[in-house]
Amino acid sequence: MTKKIALFIDADNISAKFGKQIFDVLESRGEIFIRRIYGNWEKTPLHGWNDCILNFSLRAVQQTDFAAGKNATDMSLTIDAMDILHDGKAEIFALVSNDSDFTPLVIRLREGGMNIIGIGNAQASISFRSACNEFIDLDKSAEIQPAQTPKIDKKISAAAEKKSSMQLSLFEENIAPEPKNFSPPTSSKIVPITAHKMSLQERFIMCGQNGLRQPKKKLQQLHKILRESATVHGDKNGFSLLNHAGQEIKNKNLGFGIKDFGYSQLRDFISDFPDLYETAQIGQKFRYRCR
Repeated sequence: MTKKIALFIDADNISAKFGKQIFDVLESRGEIFIRRIYGNWEKTPLHGWNDCILNFSLRAVQQTDFAAGKNATDMSLTIDAMDILHDGKAEIFALVSNDSDFTPLVIRLREGGMNIIGIGNAQASISFRSACNEFIDLDKSAEIQPAQTPKIDKKISAAAEKKSSMQLSLFEENIAPEPKNFSPPTSSKIVPITAHKMSLQERFIMCGQNGLRQPKKKLQQLHKILRESATVHGDKNGFSLLNHAGQEIKNKNLGFGIKDFGYSQLRDFISDFPDLYETAQIGQKFRYRCR
């Protein structure tokens, strides 16, 4: 079961250049269902976080300095973290800061049975590092990132080539009518299938068996989300982590998903459309980009 992660970022103590990296290291650990970043956004140095706030759906919490030379961010973040603790919905707290003032908060959260992931860089205090169950040094994790362009899987089966025109049409805005011979059975019986063994037409018929109407229109909606996610989260080579797209599909609450088309994983879904996407895998991270 996916762990629920509550993320709290102290913008006063962490550079915005680490924004994407923070999400990359956390998304393999669970679902980041709370995303908050704290600071006095009237300060010019914090404006570098603006893109991250938009791209990663962060909730920016404004905390005005009550006295010159003193910021109240720490207290505001601590109060919110305790509220989330008592709600009982979070399983992991991720605290992004280098400030030793958060050490008492980490200790209290651990006493409450929480698993704490601390995230910072070389400036992080020893007391803060030691209090966390796990500490991720952003400077070191950046050093071990491969500096190579992902290898692209160029294997396209003969079957995939034959359905090229159908796949590419899924990116068109105008939705073609359902095939004339498409008549979904009225039975609600679900027919088990094996991934990568069915044609798209057969999957449409299976959707009818599962009660899903207008499968082509719904398939287009999934591809549209995948395109938008790749645009927002893609790196300099256009590759985006599949986790981003999966989370956005979930957040849309479409009422249907890839399972309705016979896929158990999103990566299997994308791999079945080689004319629309290029895929690459580095370690355990699966990436894709639109062709």
